[in-house]
Amino acid sequence: MKGMRLLPVILVLLLIGGVCATNLRDVFPSHPDAKDVKDVNGDVDSCIIEFDDDDSVDSDAGDDDISVPSFTPVTIPSFLHRLLDYADWWADTICVVNGTAYYWAYEEYGRCNVIFNKDRVLLAAPVLCIDSFAPDCDYKFYVSNVGKSVLVDFSDKKTFERLKCLSRILPSFTRYRKDSFADFGRTVFYSFAVDFPNASLSNSSRIRKWLVKLVEHSQAHDEGVPAVSSLYIGYSQRPYSGWTYQGNINNNAQVAKFAASLYYAIKKGEYGTNEEDYPSTLFATLNLQAIVCNKRYVTYQEYTHDYNGGAHGFYTERLVSYDHVHQREIDYGYLFKDGCMDEVLAILLDEARKTPQYKEWEPNIKDYVMKKDEDGKDTGVIALPIPGITEEGVVFSFQPYSISCFAAGTFHFTIPYSRVRHCMTEEGKWCAGLAAD
Repeated sequence: MKGMRLLPVILVLLLIGGVCATNLRDVFPSHPDAKDVKDVNGDVDSCIIEFDDDDSVDSDAGDDDISVPSFTPVTIPSFLHRLLDYADWWADTICVVNGTAYYWAYEEYGRCNVIFNKDRVLLAAPVLCIDSFAPDCDYKFYVSNVGKSVLVDFSDKKTFERLKCLSRILPSFTRYRKDSFADFGRTVFYSFAVDFPNASLSNSSRIRKWLVKLVEHSQAHDEGVPAVSSLYIGYSQRPYSGWTYQGNINNNAQVAKFAASLYYAIKKGEYGTNEEDYPSTLFATLNLQAIVCNKRYVTYQEYTHDYNGGAHGFYTERLVSYDHVHQREIDYGYLFKDGCMDEVLAILLDEARKTPQYKEWEPNIKDYVMKKDEDGKDTGVIALPIPGITEEGVVFSFQPYSISCFAAGTFHFTIPYSRVRHCMTEEGKWCAGLAAD
């Protein structure tokens, strides 16, 4: 379904009236009245307008079915009106089964993707991709986020339960959301959503310290976007700012405020104080969703979205993993032995060629992972993306423009442990839960 990846062709959703009581606090940020304008601490002397309620949801929050009034096709249920007050939604039809249409939608700030029909939301997640199961099958689709994919048959409602695994809150975690605006003459929007470990979780303080480091580096951009494309989308590489969080790591609100202040400080540094120098719209989103947590490691799905004017924004999707026992971020050197890079790359290419996305776009992975010298020639050195680990295997993520065009989206390729176990270090095998040789 190539059309499901092409954002310009997606239809704008229209809102119908009506109010419906919901239990969607675990899905969508609330939109109450704004507080009085407050000065921001630190180097930012602009003003942040914050919403009254923090949207925090524990893992034991219920997910009851939601009933809504009937409505005409290509229209979202009225309970999404809270976000439509300050964001547009785009959508595409997935399929129509026995007269019931199923839709996929996302909103302009990149905070949420939704699969729904006229009666209920089936799934809401920061990152989703939908691919046809087979050209001659109208009802079956692969629904994926970073590193995990489930097959859903929309003609069989029992399979909807499989979707829950793509956005569930893990036990002993709290999903904390905070949206804010800064007024620089132009409105600048920032959205923060992070799964924080509860104090009852083993090594929760270590995980929180690592999460704060991810937040500190969340505004650094180092993707190799081609020059013409960078100009087209308003993208520029941005080194780590050097800002460090000095507050209480157990205070979710303080961490969120730091992240927003960091973003606003960067925007002010880039555009100054003259509102005419700002694009008409500026926004950024940071979403860190815990997808695996066990006695050895935790893995997060990290999603960032930054819009600075131009044709469209720039986003990244990847898995990041942390050994909370030995307090080490998991990277290539942690997982794999020296001298195995060529073999790991060959296995990665073999697994990638099996995926529908690779077959559709045929990206040039090998050329991308070869480091270039100043003249653009291959140095013979391979540089793979930072891997993430899951129960299924090792996941490598390639961002937009890295190995294909923007419309192709982000590529995520999973190598089963059975194929690379012989290339893994002893600590890598321990972390993945594999028995030593």
